Amino acid sequence: MKNNLLKKIFTNLDAIITASTLTACVILVNINVIMRYVAKTPIQWCEEIVTSLFVWTVFIGSAYAYRKHAHLGVDIVVNRLHGKTKTVVEWTVSILELAILIMLTIISAQYVYHLLYVRGHFKPTLTDLLRIPKAYTGIAVPIGFGLSTIYSIYFFLTDRLHLIKKKTVDENEHQVEGGNF
Repeated sequence: MKNNLLKKIFTNLDAIITASTLTACVILVNINVIMRYVAKTPIQWCEEIVTSLFVWTVFIGSAYAYRKHAHLGVDIVVNRLHGKTKTVVEWTVSILELAILIMLTIISAQYVYHLLYVRGHFKPTLTDLLRIPKAYTGIAVPIGFGLSTIYSIYFFLTDRLHLIKKKTVDENEHQVEGGNF
């Protein structure tokens, strides 16, 4: 039972992080609005924390949406194609998608590196008010793109190369929302 719960938590960690950071953003912003208008003293550090949490929400949430196939797409042209042409276009899109995700993961990791190191020396860039390393916020970007890259590789191996079989769900078995991954 405990292993099953841990497996569900680990499997849905991106959704848990996204929900937690978004919830914290909403709570902090509402508290700050109340403090600003009722107590006439806004919380000075609130904007910095909410911005950081929102970056985590966006990039980890984007990976979660990618895993659940929830990103919007314009596939009207692909749907009108048939046979080998459709297959070629789908393969091309999958390969380009994977290449772009790999590139974005690498570029964003370099960005975080430069937030931590200046000319090869460890000197983290700090936030203005709280003086915490900006890398705590920035690391969400390569994590989000990295997760999307992993999901893209998984989908490529299952949908295009058919090297991984999709898990079939028994009607009596409970399935986690949104899919097999």
